[in-house]
Amino acid sequence: MGRYYSGDIEGKFMFGVQPSDAPERFCAKESEPMTIEYVVDYDDYENVKSAVESVDKDSIAKVEKMFSEKDKYNDDTMKQYGVTNYDLREYADYQLGKQILEYLEREQSDCYICAEL
Repeated sequence: MGRYYSGDIEGKFMFGVQPSDAPERFCAKESEPMTIEYVVDYDDYENVKSAVESVDKDSIAKVEKMFSEKDKYNDDTMKQYGVTNYDLREYADYQLGKQILEYLEREQSDCYICAEL
């Protein structure tokens, strides 16, 4: 089992000898990652389904009502509809969870997600 490097050049670090920071010796600068990679295992389908079902339905209903009547929202609109930041988060998470669940059902394989930071 070895560690590989890839990008504009590809190769494998020498096992047990060469550290991952070896490129720094040749003027490479460490850069911050721009993404986080996730995988949702198909084997976790039932857990994903339970998590989607556990989202606060009252929050979803409030946000959906607001969005059905308003194209945009701000603090005043949220107050008018009784929507909190918690409700918005529940709604957003629900949308993501549904997408993941639908993918798992359709493809019957793991779902890979790359999220920008």
